[in-house]
Amino acid sequence: MAKYIEAFVSNSSIADRRDPAISPLYANLGKWRGRLPPALFTCGTEDPLLDDSVFMSAKWQMAGAEAVLRVYEGAPHGFISFPRQHLEAAGQGLDVTKEFMLEKMG
Repeated sequence: MAKYIEAFVSNSSIADRRDPAISPLYANLGKWRGRLPPALFTCGTEDPLLDDSVFMSAKWQMAGAEAVLRVYEGAPHGFISFPRQHLEAAGQGLDVTKEFMLEKMG
């Protein structure tokens, strides 16, 4: 993760990285109570950001908004961008995302 942090926010302190503009995990979502849209959090079990996705979905719900979390066994970070024929979870994730969007757009 250190290489990714350095590439994304080079020369930043830990305090800098806690800015909500860099990491929404540190945002005060309570101030948005009643105004957050429904959200679908999609993550794989092999994603180093899995814990962040679980935490963010819980935070979203605590702010009074709908949050759906889908975790796909064996899927890495960014898996929904993989071709369906190379990773079954990619197709599943895209299908769930499409269904979620269509349902919310009504």
